[in-house]
Amino acid sequence: MGIAEGLEERRQGHGLTRRRFLLAVGSASLLAACQGKVPVAAVDTARDAAPATQANAGFLQLSQALTDKHDLDPATADRIEKAFATLQPDLHAQFPALIALAGQASGAHALLAAAGDAAPAALAIITAWYTGTVGKGVHAVTVSYRDALMQRPVDDGLFPATYAQGGPAWWTAAPPAPIRARA
Repeated sequence: MGIAEGLEERRQGHGLTRRRFLLAVGSASLLAACQGKVPVAAVDTARDAAPATQANAGFLQLSQALTDKHDLDPATADRIEKAFATLQPDLHAQFPALIALAGQASGAHALLAAAGDAAPAALAIITAWYTGTVGKGVHAVTVSYRDALMQRPVDDGLFPATYAQGGPAWWTAAPPAPIRARA
């Protein structure tokens, strides 16, 4: 297929919109301004992020085992672990033992029962995932708000407080049909 045929096919499909035109012009301008150079900070950030992601795979697996949720966000897991390391190093020191137990226990209840003295650390991890915060009181840090697990049960019909994603008067529309639990 030649270029002209591809353009004609494109015109018959969606066509060139103002948004796509502006994105193309903006991207070309940015590339021209950078002249193929990548900022040093971007390279450093990418290089530093890769090992951190691999190192935190154990914490992500621990979190999945404790919450029984296998679709947890790795970036949120990284933020939670770093917040614990900063705010509650005593609990963070117990994470390696919990990670080792997570591979042996089957299910969240069994993991909590086997945790022993590390049970407060396990419960703190669960709390962090559900509330989106690490710590208490004025020293608490928010690591996730919109994606906190406590938002999931009502995510089909309600938005988190301060999020008005439905536009003006969105609350006047009929609520979505309830989701029936599968047997």
